[in-house]
Amino acid sequence: MRLKTLLPIAALGAALGGCSDLNLTNPNQQTTGTFWQNQNDALAGMNATYNSLQYIGTYGRWMAFALDGRSDIALSNSPWTDLANFNKFTFVSYDFDVNRDIWHDHYVAIFRANQVIDNVPGIASMDAATRARVVGEAKFVRALMYFNLENLYGNLPMPLSSKDPSASQMPMSTPAQVWAQIEKDLTEARAVLPATYTGANVGRATQGAADALLGKVYAQQKKWTQAAASLNNVITGNHYSLLSWAQWPTLFTTQGNNSPEGVFEVQMSSYDPDNGEVGLNIGKFCGPPQGRGPGGPGFGDCQPTRWLFDQYYDTTAAGAPDPRRDATIFSSISSNQNVFGTPFSVRYSDRLNDIFWKKWTLSDLKNDQQFDEPINFKVIRYADVLLLYAEAKNELNDQATALTYLNMVRNRAGVTPVASGLNQSQMRDAILHERVVELALEQQRWLDLRRHDMLSTQASLDVIRTHDPEFNFFQLNKSELLPIPQTEINTNPNARQNPGWGS
Repeated sequence: MRLKTLLPIAALGAALGGCSDLNLTNPNQQTTGTFWQNQNDALAGMNATYNSLQYIGTYGRWMAFALDGRSDIALSNSPWTDLANFNKFTFVSYDFDVNRDIWHDHYVAIFRANQVIDNVPGIASMDAATRARVVGEAKFVRALMYFNLENLYGNLPMPLSSKDPSASQMPMSTPAQVWAQIEKDLTEARAVLPATYTGANVGRATQGAADALLGKVYAQQKKWTQAAASLNNVITGNHYSLLSWAQWPTLFTTQGNNSPEGVFEVQMSSYDPDNGEVGLNIGKFCGPPQGRGPGGPGFGDCQPTRWLFDQYYDTTAAGAPDPRRDATIFSSISSNQNVFGTPFSVRYSDRLNDIFWKKWTLSDLKNDQQFDEPINFKVIRYADVLLLYAEAKNELNDQATALTYLNMVRNRAGVTPVASGLNQSQMRDAILHERVVELALEQQRWLDLRRHDMLSTQASLDVIRTHDPEFNFFQLNKSELLPIPQTEINTNPNARQNPGWGS
């Protein structure tokens, strides 16, 4: 699905403080008053909502730094000091690009979703099933955006209508209120979304995507019974499957777009700003730097930690290391590993101890990584569903079922299965380990750390500091959340800054 039709100009002023039509009216330009007349308008509006998921503050770039870069699987030696400090929990400006863009672009998507939810039900000429489906898609996107914001910021302004004149001065909703709204949106969405799509509609939110996200929502709140039920709906629906190991590395290249393993993917396009398409930047920003070789790899602004590299300690039946290591990370340890056409030992002859991200790069396909690549970002893939289901069953003291689903993912990679007989604590560790090696740089680790309270106590923080020295700067009761951008605090008298970040 490549979505090129945008909303009229009124939708582009969609920051939380700018949700209104332009003061001057161009008679040749549609506004929200003249739009929303027929099914084509509804689909165009929904396409614009999906397009906002490509933005650098949603899935195009910065969320990789917020959810993985700040976790224990990654660190930053970026020459851009502010970016490196963001990863080290020491950034000073609350309007720093990463923080500001994440906040702004998520609310752009929310505003566009709200426009669809507000206006599409009134299009009487639409087919009823399509009308319900489109509204369901918008509720899914809105829920996804609030899910991200809640995990990053905690208390939030939560506009639920594009027509609310008080949106720019909305009071903060509590986490409980935000979670409840997310659950409501996804429950309503799953009831009207189809199981699958065909043709040009492939890539839109499905019932399985809503169930999977709902499972993640419940899991973050430790509602394990509900999480297991929602995730089981995805599994028993039989619409998704694990790719073979030979295909696994392609999941993170253009060859893996919309595979049977993708439960929900952001449909990335090559750089086309006139149509709101910006492509995936993660490979460029997190990929290996140029070094002493030709071509244009990445910037190396985010690197794997040595702790992550060492987590790939499992072996195959033949005694080989976990193959996911070399499919995820570039290193000198991997024999004959080329980095964009040049051997690692040649390109980085002066820094052989360094390691770099391979995932989300096109190193195996060409000698140059573009700034914006049409690689779909996998927001949720089936391996994540299986592992989270195993986690939920383990928390419900069903270690036997947990083991089955844990080993499904391990078997695909060809590593030795986990043996039976683990208690709940041991199984929890095994599942979290598997999530680290399977889902590295897929924006899951920060969620895992928060879900299991590994950022909440001094004892757990001391352990995390052995994984990543950047956590020496982590402050309890502050660094768990990002600061609300200062522009929001300045323009919204009802906004309140997060604890530890000042007034």
